[in-house]
Amino acid sequence: MGTILDLWKVIILVVMCVAISPTVISAQPSTSNRNQSVIILSDDDRAVSKTLAKHLATNLQLLSNQFSISIINEKQLPITDNHSLVVTIGIVPLKKVIASGYKGKILATLIAPLDYENLTRDIPPTQSSAIYHQAPILRQMLLFKELYPKGRRLGILLTPDEQDKIKLLSELAFKLNLILEYEVVAEEESLSKSLLKLINRTDAVIATNNAKIYNRNTIKSILLTLYRHNKFLLGADKNFIKPGSVATTYTSMQQLLDELVDSINFYFVHGNKLPETHFSKRFGVSFNVDVARSLNLDVKAESHYTDIIQATEINFGEAAIYE
Repeated sequence: MGTILDLWKVIILVVMCVAISPTVISAQPSTSNRNQSVIILSDDDRAVSKTLAKHLATNLQLLSNQFSISIINEKQLPITDNHSLVVTIGIVPLKKVIASGYKGKILATLIAPLDYENLTRDIPPTQSSAIYHQAPILRQMLLFKELYPKGRRLGILLTPDEQDKIKLLSELAFKLNLILEYEVVAEEESLSKSLLKLINRTDAVIATNNAKIYNRNTIKSILLTLYRHNKFLLGADKNFIKPGSVATTYTSMQQLLDELVDSINFYFVHGNKLPETHFSKRFGVSFNVDVARSLNLDVKAESHYTDIIQATEINFGEAAIYE
């Protein structure tokens, strides 16, 4: 009898071990992730780059202990481990890491779309990606529609190297029942003339982050000219609001940080696959209330604009949203 009981005890013990062991195994970290690392390359000459790098490292450490995280500067280049994900914060870090001959994956941010496109022209698309914090033109078009419902004609000033954007932007405007007018500014001396031509054909102008057109020497004149003609400027970011731009969509540094963390998590979850280059999906809306009031524009709560814009972007689909 005792022998039979002992035999049953052994059988029960074996069954319990078999049932428990898969749970123990699945709890172990993936071997492929144990040696993964994120290297953050910041720009020592830009406070915003260093601050974002520091907060990104902290947030990633809270996210997971499956990979190592380090912050370096250009003096620590080249990076010999081509299996690391390098996150560049600013245009200078991206230039430096590309020049160093790094062959691993790169995720860039705090960089303008045109700069990123020019720097990565010779890099395979699967090797690099970017998250832009600037306001995409479609998002600004949608803001215009909600802020000035009776308006239909939008204007944009471009430099010659941006002319390839005209067809896509015009198509986007058409889908929104808007008409996009444009002028190409070949040199700064012709800016005033081009702006006046544009004003005569439009209800408002969308600014871009092109410093050849919008800079400290030109912004005041542009805003005054628009105001005299009872027209307004939608700024490219929040820096345009205080000088006199009526409104803009923008991505805050906290929103960009959250987007970066999500993208890095995506990278590891999907077997070291970079997300597509995109503008941040997180954004807010900022207004110059005094300017809006002087133009008799009715400004609603911020959530009114963000909700409508986000819903429309989803309907457009990722490929069609951006420049």
